[in-house]
Amino acid sequence: MPLYYIDLYDNETLARDEFGLELDSLYEAREQAIALLPDLARQGLPDGDSHDYTAVVRCREGRVRYEATLSLRGTWIEAPAYPPTGETSATHH
Repeated sequence: MPLYYIDLYDNETLARDEFGLELDSLYEAREQAIALLPDLARQGLPDGDSHDYTAVVRCREGRVRYEATLSLRGTWIEAPAYPPTGETSATHH
């Protein structure tokens, strides 16, 4: 069974996959990479209004075979009148 590595980039920070996953195909590795991105974004609030999360699939030989990026872009339309207090935006209505 083929071995694939999925490296994760959080903006410029790399989390290199040292173990790999035995998967049936490159298509399955692609699905795994795409599925990881929303979980990575949910792990914490980004520092700023622009953030990229990237998953890179490498084969056993180290060649990059697939890359997927999830981008978050935020723009204030009307900034709140209160200063940030550490609460998430979901708590403000």
